Amino acid sequence: MASEQTFGAVLRNRDFLKLYIGQLGSGIGDRLHQMALLGVILQVHGIANVSETARLMFFATLPVLLFSPLAVAWTDRWSRKLTMAAADFLRAGFAFAIPLIRHVDPSVQALYGVVFVMGALATFHGPARLAAMPRITEPRLLMAANSLSNSSGAVAGLLAIPVAGWVVQALGPNPCFVIDGCTFLFSGLLITLISRSLRPERNEERPSEKGSTLRDMKAGVTYTLAHREALLLVLLGAVFALVGGLLLVEVLGFATAQLRLAALGVGLLVGAGGLGMAVGLFLVSQSQRLRHLASLPYLAMIAMGFCIATVVLTRSPWLAGMAMIGVGAMAGMASVPADTRLQEIVPDMRRGGVFSVKQLLAAMAFLFALWLQFGTHLLHELPPSNVLAGLGALCAAGGATLYGLHRAATQNRTA
Repeated sequence: MASEQTFGAVLRNRDFLKLYIGQLGSGIGDRLHQMALLGVILQVHGIANVSETARLMFFATLPVLLFSPLAVAWTDRWSRKLTMAAADFLRAGFAFAIPLIRHVDPSVQALYGVVFVMGALATFHGPARLAAMPRITEPRLLMAANSLSNSSGAVAGLLAIPVAGWVVQALGPNPCFVIDGCTFLFSGLLITLISRSLRPERNEERPSEKGSTLRDMKAGVTYTLAHREALLLVLLGAVFALVGGLLLVEVLGFATAQLRLAALGVGLLVGAGGLGMAVGLFLVSQSQRLRHLASLPYLAMIAMGFCIATVVLTRSPWLAGMAMIGVGAMAGMASVPADTRLQEIVPDMRRGGVFSVKQLLAAMAFLFALWLQFGTHLLHELPPSNVLAGLGALCAAGGATLYGLHRAATQNRTA
């Protein structure tokens, strides 16, 4: 049994392998895309301007807030395979369009619209993938499958970010956008080759596919609120997103303004976080004890807060990179077990709805974090190192609060 729960056992599933290779390819494209956007900002402003970076990320995330209700209906009624493939093909087209847009207008503002549309497509792709995973892999392999699936971004970061930093410095951002489009085409093609039907199970409470999107959204919210464990895991996702929205931007500011790193150095620092996430995901998927530790997501978030705070204790890029490895490891050990547990406890007919609710709350928290950085003066006067130190305390406090609620709920169930 133990050997069947390894990565090798999961990868022998051909349908999962197609999904994973496609994710790995598009993940590499995403990292190239992110470094190319940073390259655009560096070309225009000379540094990783915190406000401009936050605005770009805001427009990329805003569609989650606007379109999650529609994603609920789509994910729980239509083929999840078709949804994922269509989203990838359309994102490829918009990625190819970015160099043309920049030829007409090289400003950062010219990209707001295209990152908004690509974010809207990602809003449909993410819940569809998470909801489909239990249909692709066996229940006993679900944790390992989720670890591999989520590690695709971390592995892609290790492979692509240093190379992307060099490409941006040497050739400019546009080649990265073109490669990004090619990786989306590759991912979409592999998804179409998945042999399993990924249509959701028939909901006896909803025999017809016709119905109200608002009703589906309400059903997802109602289910989440009625199930304490699901609610706490969804709230964990929101706290995780709030921390991530501040962390991503402030680390870039810290790297360029205080560590004095160029694009390649920034890529290596961010890649250290990806390396840590890969390590965390490997540990959680291989350890029986960690896999069955219900409190792991909350404890990992507490530890993540301490790791974030240590990033700013040094002006050495190498030591900061070591701290980022710790941040990434704890992030992986917080996020994957939470998603896996939701997949296990939520029935298939409601899984898309619950994950869309989770995505919606996470988007609200993420957008709020970005707004704090470009829409207010609250953080403008503070150096990134101070913000990161406070963020570490916030992350640890949020994890501790949710851990306390989890312990209380567990004791009530056993009483």
